[in-house]
Amino acid sequence: MSLKAHDVFVPGAYPQYTYVPRESEGLEGTLKDSLNTPGQIISLSGPSKSGKTVLVERVVGRDLLIPISGASLRSPEDVWNRVLDWIDVPNTTTRGKTGGWSLGADVGIKGEAKRETESGEVRERSGLNQVVHEIGNSDFVVLLDDFHYMNRDIQVEVAKTLKEAVRLGIKIVTAAVSHRGDDVVRANPELRGRVRTIDLRYWTRDQLRQIADVGFGHLNTIMGGSACEEFTAESAGSPQLMQLLCLQACFVLDLREKRMLPHRIDVDENTLKKILVQTSASTDFRSLVELDAGPRTRGTERKTYQFKDGSGGDVYRVVLKALASSPPRLSFPYQELLDRAAQVCTSEPPVGSSVTGTCLHMSKLAQEKFPTERAIDWDEQKQVFDVPDPHLLFYLRWSGRLFEV
Repeated sequence: MSLKAHDVFVPGAYPQYTYVPRESEGLEGTLKDSLNTPGQIISLSGPSKSGKTVLVERVVGRDLLIPISGASLRSPEDVWNRVLDWIDVPNTTTRGKTGGWSLGADVGIKGEAKRETESGEVRERSGLNQVVHEIGNSDFVVLLDDFHYMNRDIQVEVAKTLKEAVRLGIKIVTAAVSHRGDDVVRANPELRGRVRTIDLRYWTRDQLRQIADVGFGHLNTIMGGSACEEFTAESAGSPQLMQLLCLQACFVLDLREKRMLPHRIDVDENTLKKILVQTSASTDFRSLVELDAGPRTRGTERKTYQFKDGSGGDVYRVVLKALASSPPRLSFPYQELLDRAAQVCTSEPPVGSSVTGTCLHMSKLAQEKFPTERAIDWDEQKQVFDVPDPHLLFYLRWSGRLFEV
């Protein structure tokens, strides 16, 4: 069977054919050594969609990795319940009056807690203690992804249980975006000295280019013109977005499987734009772009700013256009956001307090509108605006929604 393009370029999953190890940064070796150090939590921090999960899966192996999403946790017990769910053994076992254990009705794991029923003694799962019993001092690794998305109160309680878990032989890796990478230590200062931090950076253009070169090589194809260079620029340091762009290029160019003979495809400007526009259509953030920027001050009209593309809008639209301006990025410190706001306006740009107030309001609205996606995030303390989903950035840059007057 011929190799398919969607097997080569895999956005959002493990890229079997296009994994790039970034050997100069020594990430794999550092992670291996850290996992083999007893009593240590590994904290992976890096830009959104920078390959943190893929790195762990590469080192640990898919069969030994237990992924848990921090965004789904509402209590410390949820962490261990998710692990027990992943193990996929009975939630309860019942020993009848005549002896012998049978599986309970719920899906979960054997437990240590006991209670008497008419049919006999029932054992229920017992959280961390049962996890230790099942996978303690083994090669299984619990990956607690998006740790920073948990509420602060939950973070504090979870951090306490993580400390106990690694002491009892559970291997733990947490993952978060760069400016929230120290959340696990901030949640429990007693973890200082017990956390091994591994920082991932935005990918370089050369590293991103390897995804294209290796991938198209597997398809027996040379991509001509400036297409791959444009893809690396538009990926904003994100390997997932680079994977998506290359896959979309295969669809547009009808390169759906490996060619029998080596061949070259030259991509002209119109075809390149078509690839970019179609990539932006992979998701729809229309409701976020059209959200109201906040309440008007009584008796006054919201100030309108004029943009270089001939359109106009309020401070909310200024911030969106600033995010969409070049060069593409996924994270914006306060000063850079102000500079971009000034660049998109022909009139006097909004003042800093107006921009930060809008960022805060946008973040709250996005959480209400997309409670499970975390489309945007404003860290008020560190004054950093983050776009966790590169699809949103692409939507802002290439969907055309911000050019509508």
